Amino acid sequence: MQQITVRKITTADIIELQNIAKLTFTETFSSENSETNMKEYLENGFSKEKLTTELNDQNAEFYFAEIHGRIIGYLKVNVGQSQTEIKDQNALEIERIYILKEYHGKKVGQILYDKAIELAKDKKVEYVWLGVWEQNPRAIRFYEKNGFKAFDKHVFKLGEDEQIDIMMKKRISTVNIQPKLENENILLSPLQESDFDALYAAASDPKIWEQHPNKERWQKEIFKTFFVGAIQSKGAFKIIDKSNHSVIGSTRFYALSEQENSIQIGYTFYKTEYWGIGTNKLVKTLMLDHIFNYVSKVYFHIGENNIRSQRAIIKLGASKVGEQEVTYFGEKPMQNFVYELTNENWEKQKG
Repeated sequence: MQQITVRKITTADIIELQNIAKLTFTETFSSENSETNMKEYLENGFSKEKLTTELNDQNAEFYFAEIHGRIIGYLKVNVGQSQTEIKDQNALEIERIYILKEYHGKKVGQILYDKAIELAKDKKVEYVWLGVWEQNPRAIRFYEKNGFKAFDKHVFKLGEDEQIDIMMKKRISTVNIQPKLENENILLSPLQESDFDALYAAASDPKIWEQHPNKERWQKEIFKTFFVGAIQSKGAFKIIDKSNHSVIGSTRFYALSEQENSIQIGYTFYKTEYWGIGTNKLVKTLMLDHIFNYVSKVYFHIGENNIRSQRAIIKLGASKVGEQEVTYFGEKPMQNFVYELTNENWEKQKG
């Protein structure tokens, strides 16, 4: 694939913008709409006068995607009062990402999307939102893959036809990987240095660690290393049974990757009396529902012999994507299976 460049569009590009806007809109929607409605929208929605006004709007920005000077797609974003529906000062709207049909599936849309997210971060908005036609499953899947969630619907008028757009949004705020999370039964509380004794009391049963990469973590001195790593991660939790306020285990977020839009969940253990009664699902649901507001993928590194954890993570909808030698904090390398859970699959799993 040739190198794709992104550049800001100015009023000097009005003819090129009008051409790519009309062509990509026609390629995307002509097969599903009448010729009359298409003609009316193309004439009014992409007139030189309208596009010039939008280009001169300080709250709107356009960008071309190009290969060796050839325009192959474009992006439009809006903030403030220029947003088409939500006028939130803490939001950015992706109004348009359109790509020539011959470049579909070649990462052009992702590059323009990444530019929109870069702009959102530069403007320090809290979230990005957009509307996508309910009959455009390709676009819906694309945004779900990138961490967007549906939150409402609105009407988009194409000529005389009133169509339904699904409104989707994604938070852009700095990811909090150590919030307080809870449901009726379980509390995940940020792990503190003062929690060592309570957590070790939960971890001191050798049976807990039989299938884990390091089977000796039940020993106090070895568990101290595990605990230090948990504190230093700044993403670790103590797991509390709200019925009796006891500490029953630990888990953590770690290895956040902005580039991959992913994070890892791991280092999880529970007291044996909490095995097989749904505790893991309750804990992981709290964590996944929270973190999928910020990332599109979660990875789990699980010891190759930890059959119990492998089965548990598959039940959540994760798939094995590889094997990797992993060096846990302060411990020797161990062979692990790598599992991936996408936001899209998690939503399907929840039903």
